[in-house]
Amino acid sequence: MKKKRSLNIRTHIFMPEETETLKRYRDGQKDYRLKLRFIALLLIAGNTGTDIVAAAVGKDIRTVETWYGKYLTHGPDALNSFQYQPKRCFLSDDQLADVIAWVKKELPSDTKVICHYIREQTGIAYCQSAVAKLLKKNGLKRLRPKLIPGKPPSEKEQTDFIEKYEELRKSAADPESGKVVIFCDAMHSVHQTVPAMCRGDPSERPVLKANSGRQRLNIMGGYDPVACKLIHETDEKNCDSEKAVIFFKKLLRTYPKARMIKVFLDNATCFHALNTKEWLEKNPRISLHFLPAYAPNLNLIERLWRFVKGKLIRNTYYEKYKTFRCHTFRLLNNIHHYKSELSSLMTEKFQIIRQ
Repeated sequence: MKKKRSLNIRTHIFMPEETETLKRYRDGQKDYRLKLRFIALLLIAGNTGTDIVAAAVGKDIRTVETWYGKYLTHGPDALNSFQYQPKRCFLSDDQLADVIAWVKKELPSDTKVICHYIREQTGIAYCQSAVAKLLKKNGLKRLRPKLIPGKPPSEKEQTDFIEKYEELRKSAADPESGKVVIFCDAMHSVHQTVPAMCRGDPSERPVLKANSGRQRLNIMGGYDPVACKLIHETDEKNCDSEKAVIFFKKLLRTYPKARMIKVFLDNATCFHALNTKEWLEKNPRISLHFLPAYAPNLNLIERLWRFVKGKLIRNTYYEKYKTFRCHTFRLLNNIHHYKSELSSLMTEKFQIIRQ
């Protein structure tokens, strides 16, 4: 077996001025990792063996010998910084900029695709882990894209709506006004597990069971931002004009003292149906205010539906439909129990979608 080389610490005699210099470096160093180097040298200067020095500073003997060798050849300044030299990127600056621009545009989900692109464009072969580090170093992370309407209304339409709503909301905040504000929309909750990003052990990737996905609950709901209350009509029937009328009747029963119920909703056909219009003419306490087309960002209840889906079906499996149905009604009927969780989500601040 080859014998390890050991540095002979007796080959150098530390003069008093050297010791004082090392003490100044030790005392002036804020980083304890660098301070250990000068502590080690001072111990060596005091004729302490390298094995004892290494044990005292918690390092390997070879590390202590390397520090001593650097000091002898380059002086104390060589030990006063880490002098880390990052690995040079194989791509040129222009090639790297091209890769970053391509990733931002194409949004590849797999590092294999990026490896292939780099190899095709530059002839340089990167492994997946190296590509992941390269992207992270340049500020690119694994993200979930946001969805926005492909044909949003103009910014003016959106800002005009927000201004009108804020005026109405101020008046509705006064209990004496007799006005109630409701955000209305329909949601279809399918009896199916929806996988979503989660924290877990990568060596034991979570596996979720799936349902047939054929049964679903059709919910027509209204959210009251003043009382933080949800009114809903939920069953297996389609959300048509008949169901819309049933829902509006439930609003009247929920707010018997309200002089006017202002309902903000989208342009679904069930709200424009003849049957719905005839009923509304006979019940003027309910007033419909239609949102600009393709503007879910202006409907507050859309955020609530995302919250409900997250609680019900994301990474959650229900073997039987009746169990899924039971959990849905329990959540919808007790939405006030989640008031603290909804406090930051259901704020009446609306995003403006810019084209």
